[in-house]
Amino acid sequence: MQVKEKIAGLRREMAAEGIDALIVGNSDPHNNEYVAARWCCRQWLTGMKGSSGTVVLTQDFCGLWADSRYYEIAEDAIAGTEVELVRMSDVGVLQIDAWLKKNLQEGQVVGFDGAVTNAAQAKAWIDGFRQAGLQTVTEFDLVDRVWLDRPAAPKGELFVVEVEYAGETISSKIERVREQMAEKKIDAYLLGRTDESCWLLNFRGTDVPGNPTPYCYTVVTADDVYFFIDEDKVNPRCAELLAEAQVKMMDYDGIADFLKSMPAETKVLSVPHYTNYELSAAMGDCEQISGRAIVTDLKSIKNDTEVKHLKQALIDDGVAMVKFAHWMYSTLENGGSVTELSASQKLEAFRAEIEGYRHVSFESIMGYAADGALNHYAVDESSDKPVLLENIFLIDSGGNFVHGTTDTTRVFPMGEATQQQKEDYTLVLRAMIDLIVVEFAEGATGAQLDGICRQSLWKYGRNYKHGTGHGVGFGLEVHEGPQ
Repeated sequence: MQVKEKIAGLRREMAAEGIDALIVGNSDPHNNEYVAARWCCRQWLTGMKGSSGTVVLTQDFCGLWADSRYYEIAEDAIAGTEVELVRMSDVGVLQIDAWLKKNLQEGQVVGFDGAVTNAAQAKAWIDGFRQAGLQTVTEFDLVDRVWLDRPAAPKGELFVVEVEYAGETISSKIERVREQMAEKKIDAYLLGRTDESCWLLNFRGTDVPGNPTPYCYTVVTADDVYFFIDEDKVNPRCAELLAEAQVKMMDYDGIADFLKSMPAETKVLSVPHYTNYELSAAMGDCEQISGRAIVTDLKSIKNDTEVKHLKQALIDDGVAMVKFAHWMYSTLENGGSVTELSASQKLEAFRAEIEGYRHVSFESIMGYAADGALNHYAVDESSDKPVLLENIFLIDSGGNFVHGTTDTTRVFPMGEATQQQKEDYTLVLRAMIDLIVVEFAEGATGAQLDGICRQSLWKYGRNYKHGTGHGVGFGLEVHEGPQ
């Protein structure tokens, strides 16, 4: 199907259900950053790849809201279609809810799928639309009616992270979680994000290419731990360790009914950004505590065993980068051919030689010359360009290993740099040095450090429209909270 046909199909379904505006994102039931193909609805509709971007569709308008990291990628994807790019990072641009309030009439209906919209976002939309006199429906997955060859939910096998790597047993982690639950007077804790369950129960998954977290939920109470997973994913070793820790396996699709069955007086910790609106509604009779995720904070502090392995992962990854650089320069100097795509494949091949390698930690960014200026540029066969011994080559890539996760950005000089390239590179270097040497007080936030880092760039009228840094998981997600 072409974009035009997909839009027409959705508009027919909207008319049938009395929906005047439809919001289509790329989120899954857990609000994960990287999602399985089944839930890449915005990408299916517009062709735009990437972790951020949302479509608003009415009978006479189709807009793609994207942030500055994806402006160029979005424009290329929607060229020749009726989809309009809305540059949501620009000053004064209306965000989705404000645009709908301005352009819809009182009594009209906004629709979105509550099963893949996090509770915080859904409730904010519903409350805001109600105040503006708009109605909301959340029970329909209209994309599913039009996407006839939609991929099935993945069934990748789990694999165990043994204690020699994790540094702590499942039972010990569960006990630490329960201690905090008792302090907070919480009866049950719903682990909505998939990486929470991975850390707690010492496993990783293969549901999403390039990402180690499978689709699952965990509910911890004072007496029991319930693990909601497709049983076909669980190998004998994983089942053995879960049984030893007295973890009860439940069917993944049974999570909503389980939550509905909890007694009305149950105090449930449910993080709104990690829990979809449908599950939040299922706990309607319980007292939902919207606090910080206990596991997110616990897993962000790496134990001595994890730190040891993470250091080794960085050394191993550095070796792969040095091998790659030697291959690239020697190939070009000897008259050979290197392209962005072949460079990406070669770097992955060097990483694959490392014992414990699982997969790339994210889709590698290989931007030669002007492509290096594109945030989150992803090369494919249609965009592939030759790399020459001139200009500069930006590489942002990483590996996911049993013993850690890496994320490395390097700028390779391919020839004599221009004066502007020298100036820009020097300013970025100065910003990094400012951040490295700064002494900051305990309790200082990432946002405060971000400003210190940018001041060298701001002084010369430069800026970058994305975050300064992020946490990195232990063999887990490359962008790990709470940072």
